[in-house]
Amino acid sequence: MFASEWAAVNATRIAAQVFGGNGFMEEFPVARFFRDAKILEIGEGTSEVQRMLIARGLGLTAWKTGSIHTS
Repeated sequence: MFASEWAAVNATRIAAQVFGGNGFMEEFPVARFFRDAKILEIGEGTSEVQRMLIARGLGLTAWKTGSIHTS
């Protein structure tokens, strides 16, 4: 989860920097790609919440420390 989120946001951030000011103008698709990557990252929920939901589905308990223990 984290790797895919990081890759999408980081790749579009670098692309926007390569395009300079044009990377943030609506006429160029790079601006839309960056905006979409950030919105998807927020809209999907944080990785921590997704980990807790996956753990719950597997019958595990996720503690606040981030480690997962069997219940």
